[in-house]
Amino acid sequence: MEERRLLASDLPFGATPVDTAEFMLGTVTVTPVFFESDGSIDPQTQDWTEAEIDEILAKIRDSVDWWSDLLATQTSVHTLDFVIDDHYARNPVRTGYEPIDNSSLTFKNYVGNWLTDLGYGDAPSIERAVALFNDSQRQTHQTDWAFTMFVVDSSDDEDGFFESGGFIGAFAYPGGLFMVVPSHRPTSTFTHEMGHIFWARDEYPGAGSWTDQRGYYNAQNLNASDNPTPGFEQQDSIMRGGVVVTRAFDNLVSPESTLAMVGWRDSDGDGIFDLADVPLVLDAIGSFDVEAGVYSIRGSAAVDTLANQNSAGMQSDITLARIGELQYRLDDGDWQTALSPDATQVEFDLQIPIETPFDQIAWRAIDTSTGITSDVLTGDQLTPVWSGIGGGYAYLDGNTDQQRDSDETLLAGTRFTVRRGDGSDLFHHSIQAVSLPTGVVTTTDDITLSGVGGDADGRIASLPATTGPHDGPVFHYFDDSADQWIDTWDATTRLAINAAASTGRVEIDVLGLDTGSYGLESGSYARVDVFDSQGNRIDRVTSDLVLAGDEQKLVIEDSLGRITRVVVYGHAETEILVSGIEFGQAALVSVGHNGAFSVDGLSDGDYAVEIVSPNLIYQFPAQPVSFQIAAGTLAPLAIAAQRVDSPRYNASLPGDVDGDQDVSIRDALIVINDLGRLGNRTLGAGETSGFDIDVNNDGIVSAIDALRVINAIQRATEGEGESISNIPPQSPQTSGSTQETSPAQSPWTTQPIAATAVDRVFGPHFPHTDWDRNIGPNHQNQKMLNYEGQRTSDQSPGELPSDRPTQADVQQLDETGENTGFERPLSGFLSVEGEIESRFAPHPDPEQLF
Repeated sequence: MEERRLLASDLPFGATPVDTAEFMLGTVTVTPVFFESDGSIDPQTQDWTEAEIDEILAKIRDSVDWWSDLLATQTSVHTLDFVIDDHYARNPVRTGYEPIDNSSLTFKNYVGNWLTDLGYGDAPSIERAVALFNDSQRQTHQTDWAFTMFVVDSSDDEDGFFESGGFIGAFAYPGGLFMVVPSHRPTSTFTHEMGHIFWARDEYPGAGSWTDQRGYYNAQNLNASDNPTPGFEQQDSIMRGGVVVTRAFDNLVSPESTLAMVGWRDSDGDGIFDLADVPLVLDAIGSFDVEAGVYSIRGSAAVDTLANQNSAGMQSDITLARIGELQYRLDDGDWQTALSPDATQVEFDLQIPIETPFDQIAWRAIDTSTGITSDVLTGDQLTPVWSGIGGGYAYLDGNTDQQRDSDETLLAGTRFTVRRGDGSDLFHHSIQAVSLPTGVVTTTDDITLSGVGGDADGRIASLPATTGPHDGPVFHYFDDSADQWIDTWDATTRLAINAAASTGRVEIDVLGLDTGSYGLESGSYARVDVFDSQGNRIDRVTSDLVLAGDEQKLVIEDSLGRITRVVVYGHAETEILVSGIEFGQAALVSVGHNGAFSVDGLSDGDYAVEIVSPNLIYQFPAQPVSFQIAAGTLAPLAIAAQRVDSPRYNASLPGDVDGDQDVSIRDALIVINDLGRLGNRTLGAGETSGFDIDVNNDGIVSAIDALRVINAIQRATEGEGESISNIPPQSPQTSGSTQETSPAQSPWTTQPIAATAVDRVFGPHFPHTDWDRNIGPNHQNQKMLNYEGQRTSDQSPGELPSDRPTQADVQQLDETGENTGFERPLSGFLSVEGEIESRFAPHPDPEQLF
């Protein structure tokens, strides 16, 4: 049993182990089981021969092929293929009974004995045992569905029927279970019974009624003989009886109402049946780097399901769809493949080189077998693509015209926070059982919890769990009939959460239990019905199997932000515990890895987005940017940033770190000391004052800043009397810019230090450097310089006392070579005379910065 649970990923998406034939599409394993009497209980009157076995297997093949051929007359999109496992036909199962000489009800004896021998003897019923056998067969043969045919030998029987006391001919148990068929019955009988396997009703007099409903759409049995509609004429159908079923078989026909019960309904006439005609879900954001010619897109794609309306079975929402490809198209060109996952769910983060010029780009996910796609996301070279409502982007507005040009880059790493237009939080409530006082949960005007269905009286309490391995607080309902609090939720008794405002996101914390019925007892399926403010169900979400003892967060999202009520319960004969509910979110917070952000899950209204720059040299509007969502859409938000000087840059004399109007070794050492304590980093909002350590004005403190000072000193020593204080200031530059000129060379020359060489000294892979000042080993050591609260060189020239413990001035070595100060200059980096060590500079691929 546990092995079958571990293979659950092989099932159709949304199916449980006992959903073995919910609609007649895809691939199906058929297992014929022939019984051979041995005379130990009943006299032996029948005996299978090889010729008889071959004859019946041919009937079975013709019967299943009939359905495949009929499907081809209805659509060219879907397929239906069968795998026949003939092991138990070629090797008949021995039994002491002579099945055809008994009532059909005797099948429970010989079938039960066979199932017991297979290890299903503890099953509560033959039906459940066969369902789990079928599940093992479909996984063995890697098909979508499976059912069993029990065939009894009637070749030498006088009339070929069972004795009285039950069904005299063939019969079937619907929903992917089994049929029992005397071997002499015609091929059309096997075909008819197979219709039952996939939920079709009988249509002949005395059997099915026109009021009956069944199948994935809960379709009505309109072709039944008792349909009282004036002018009704019964059509030939495989589900009728007598000569008519033979005629339907021969002519390969059955009416729409019959086919709807097995899942074949095409309401819009596009050749795709309704249960498969559900768009894929593409949740993505992407943008084009014009300079690099690379399109970046990240997100996820998943299949979606049509709600199963069957009045029988588990009502699992199931699809055979797959994410075959993620595709893009340039202008009106052909669709091109970016990714081929062949999965029901996939996450991606792609960079696609695009050399062909284009005006528009479109993205979609597609099921390549049916042609079903997701919504198409479109953008252009300058405008990103978003799923859902839409989004915005931040860019560096170089010419300050408030319009993005092709040479103006998106600002990756920008942080966006969306709130209401007045700055208040979005609708958000978190209700965690562990955080509530023990006892009845008090309702509020904003959100209420109640128990519905069964004998629940509506009250909810937070109490320690009493079911399963959990002992922490969970939500209980009060059962009037049992006069006690109960913590398990199932299809009968459900937990309802109602909110005063709508949202686009709800999270439910559920716990799996070992309380399911036979074959499902290793875990739980949680299901959530989702409603809008008008009481319309807008979605239904079912979890994967939550193993007993495990916890899972079930996330429900609605792009339009319409969720006002959710109802939570255990699905497919299983029970769950519920420990927490997160209704809404205080703000939409995202960090745009490509400078873009998505706005999704919000209802119509006024909102504002707060922007935090990824770098202090990019300045955004001080006030949040307002926007409006109307009719579920949002015009793209383009948010411009201006380039400004770094607050730690000395514009009048770059390299003069300490502000003493001179560029000296002390300036280089200040930068080196800062790097030794804090490592390479982008300056944060709390680092806007202090020494001017951002020498190259890129908003980043790195070894390049030290190198700039060192090389400036070198140029001065090589010059002919020029004072370093007279070196003209650098204009604002972006990271990586270079200085082209240098003074005349002095007789003593050194090679400029390569940035690649210096960066290796301060890289994150060196143990002496704290790359992240917040997690470094000295973060909690009050004696160390990167202790919390003293994490930066925040001293200005007039505030030296706060930096005095570090002795930031160069500490001269004494005659023994020992360092007399608190800090030791890096050995091999600076000479004792303050001159550059030329032996440090050589590098296989040096990058000269000056």
